Amino acid sequence: MRTEKLLSAVLFFSIIASATELAFAGPQGKASDLKKQEPSLSSSKEKIPLADGTFRIAETPWKIFDAQTKSSLRGLTVYNKDIMWASGSGGTIVNTFDQGNTWRTMVIGGAEKLEIRDIHVIDDATVIAMTSGTPTRIYRTTNAGMSWKAVYESNDPKVFLDSISFLNEKTGIAMGDPTNGQLFLLRTDDGGVTWKQVVRTPSLENGEAGFAASGTNMTSLGGKKIWIGLGGGTTPEQRAKSRVMLTDESLQDWKVATTPLPRFESAGIFSILMINESDGVVVGGDYKAPELTEGTFAVTDDGGKTWSVPKKSSSPTGFRSCVSLWRKDKEIQLVAVGTNGTDLSKDLGATWSRVSNEGFNAVHFSADGKTGWAVGGNGRVAKWLGAK
Repeated sequence: MRTEKLLSAVLFFSIIASATELAFAGPQGKASDLKKQEPSLSSSKEKIPLADGTFRIAETPWKIFDAQTKSSLRGLTVYNKDIMWASGSGGTIVNTFDQGNTWRTMVIGGAEKLEIRDIHVIDDATVIAMTSGTPTRIYRTTNAGMSWKAVYESNDPKVFLDSISFLNEKTGIAMGDPTNGQLFLLRTDDGGVTWKQVVRTPSLENGEAGFAASGTNMTSLGGKKIWIGLGGGTTPEQRAKSRVMLTDESLQDWKVATTPLPRFESAGIFSILMINESDGVVVGGDYKAPELTEGTFAVTDDGGKTWSVPKKSSSPTGFRSCVSLWRKDKEIQLVAVGTNGTDLSKDLGATWSRVSNEGFNAVHFSADGKTGWAVGGNGRVAKWLGAK
């Protein structure tokens, strides 16, 4: 591969750092610590509450790692079985190239006070990191994080990015809260080197916006279709339905669908996943009421044109900020996480059951669906072991 020499250099630095805690800095990078992973906490049993008030004892599906940070982590991409990148508060990025045996923790220079809410891996050397807040920046590295360059910046306080999604290695979309009542979008067609604002975008309802909770309120499929889940509101306003916006790579033809998830200041759609061109799921709820199970999910079987809660269904066991697809052998299952725990669905999102009390902000599986990681507050990082 074209980055063999680069990765060899990164691993060389990692080995040295495990003994000497070496720190290095790139042109725009603050010193980044590379440390050898200490033995992870062993798997343990969990007491899982059931709907009837009883509980069951089960093996935890998560293996907790120490990624050498206390940052609140929200951005996450699992590139393959070996490589994972995550991002969060304080301009922090964490990364492993070897399945969690060794970790790098870095703070992007000049971003020490910024929230990096989403991160996207283009290849094993090129990574895009997105901040939320003012100033808004998109960073890019082409040397696996040894240095970072700001490729987009806005000091307009109205600009607040929520997520990034790439249709392929060249074309990517950054989605943000509305400006002047219009959905805010940036587009790149050169792999994130340059970004331009999309001029003609749909109008949003009063208070309607995205949630920058896990970088997953927007998703794409097949390099052509894009779905955006919305929520939010103006206190004390409450709407009965949160909306999903659908378009294609041209960003010209927009369709709007409603979901049964209520929308208000702290509630709505937080994450959207399309399993295929027909089947998909949205999860969310009210992040200020994490135990509330009503209004936390909906499914589609027509490509996102209509959304509903199936008659024979069971909700996730609380607010959920992210959902991702796990392939258990040939079977598709869905894993959803929130601050109060982890749920699993074996029927494309119609019914959910709690499999762990471990809470996270984001979960993501590799493209083949076999390797999963989750991240959360206070530097929490965990690898998916599987659940029954």
